[in-house]
Amino acid sequence: MSRQVAPPVILELLNKASEYLATKGIDTARLDAELLLSHVLNMERIDLYVRFDQPLETAEVDAYRVAIARRAQRMPVAYITGSKEFYSLDLQVDRNVLIPRPETELLVECVLNWLGEGEAPTEPNIVELGTGSGAIAVALAHSLAEKQTVNPRIFATDISQQAIDVAKANVEKHGLGNFIQLLQGDLYTALPAFLESKVDTIVSNPPYIPSGEIKGLAPEIVRYEPKGALDGGPDGLGFYRRIYAEGRKFLRPGGLIAVEMGHGQAPQVMAIAGEYGYIDTKLYRDYGDRERVVMAKWK
Repeated sequence: MSRQVAPPVILELLNKASEYLATKGIDTARLDAELLLSHVLNMERIDLYVRFDQPLETAEVDAYRVAIARRAQRMPVAYITGSKEFYSLDLQVDRNVLIPRPETELLVECVLNWLGEGEAPTEPNIVELGTGSGAIAVALAHSLAEKQTVNPRIFATDISQQAIDVAKANVEKHGLGNFIQLLQGDLYTALPAFLESKVDTIVSNPPYIPSGEIKGLAPEIVRYEPKGALDGGPDGLGFYRRIYAEGRKFLRPGGLIAVEMGHGQAPQVMAIAGEYGYIDTKLYRDYGDRERVVMAKWK
């Protein structure tokens, strides 16, 4: 008579998965193992340790093995779970959109601070270029709607219809359809004509990786994230030239452009802003002390 094998418990499976991911060169092996198991079991990470001796069902073990195998192939955790937290909001993501980064939260904060300084009307027209998952637009709308003192009209554009579909899901998930209009098209081309000279704020985290440097990025990025959301042209600055040049048509006098950029690009981005007639250019560093956001006004 064969002896029945006891089902694995949470801590046992977690330890094995962590060790396996570490052998695949993943620096965040333990964290990733925790995130994926909490996703499969639909529980908080802390509960993995509170309920460390809980036996797992066969279906749960199988689902976890599939998730770990995908992570071992360097698929980002966010694409495996289908979600990513940004500005304390849970967002849907898939391989049609760039995964929102914590550093981009500074861009949201800078725009919110500017709006809070009284330089914009109580019903500002805000444009986000290259919205992707809708992270920036959703974070802005959610924060402003909570304050109930500003009623924003946000026009978020993206060249990819697949990205617009993801953004739509996030807008609907957080009940922000009254504040955000999603438009498919290449940067400003999607905007309605009535916004000319009427926009208070343009915000963008555009593609800024020089084309020749993309292949040297981490496997998680190169293999899985959409190249169109990464490739900023030969020098990585192509989108900034368009954003500042074409933005003059839509910004009101004193209107703001706020952009995120990559490491070491601040001097060039600020110079481009100046070349196109923008003034009061300011640079902001993220929590890692890297130059991250440039803000400039249309004269």
